[in-house]
Amino acid sequence: MTKSELRKEMKASLAGLDPVGKAFESMSKCSAIIQSEIFQKCSCIFGFMPMKDEVDVLPVLRNGLGQGKKILIPKIIEGTNDMEFYFLTGEPNSQVEVNNWGIAEPKSDLRKCNLGELLSEVKADEILVLVPGLAFGKDNTRLGRGKGFYDKFLSELKKKTAALGKSKPWICGICYNAQVVDTVPVEDNDIKVDVVL
Repeated sequence: MTKSELRKEMKASLAGLDPVGKAFESMSKCSAIIQSEIFQKCSCIFGFMPMKDEVDVLPVLRNGLGQGKKILIPKIIEGTNDMEFYFLTGEPNSQVEVNNWGIAEPKSDLRKCNLGELLSEVKADEILVLVPGLAFGKDNTRLGRGKGFYDKFLSELKKKTAALGKSKPWICGICYNAQVVDTVPVEDNDIKVDVVL
């Protein structure tokens, strides 16, 4: 199956999921993250504002903020396939605005993350990255939406931590159970996650 075929199949599958079931599964997965050793140990979380077909990770972000962890969410750099992360300082829903594609992004008056500076302050193995996707393989492969935003960011994060001789961050794919398949078609620039929840 090609990437485009799998994307089409996953979008149809997600559209057919029961909203109540999705909400219950989101709560269950957030609870598992919050109770995990990785979450307890981490001091910095790269999260995201969920789209309607993604697991709602807001409870994780709120819990992290309540514990004084650094919480960041992405913003697409217009006209590119790159994104920048911004630090949240309070309730996520009050610190975002909706872009032209209907995606909630951090307001521009929030502090932008300089990855080099952050890595000088935080140990890499205290960083948790929550990664959305359309499909994840049981072998930790990931299929995104086709623009390469996360592959580029994760590649940069891994290169910078390796260059600093630091331990690696925890990269966690988060999705509904219906999005997990045996494996997804990959290319050389596709980045695997460490675990899928």
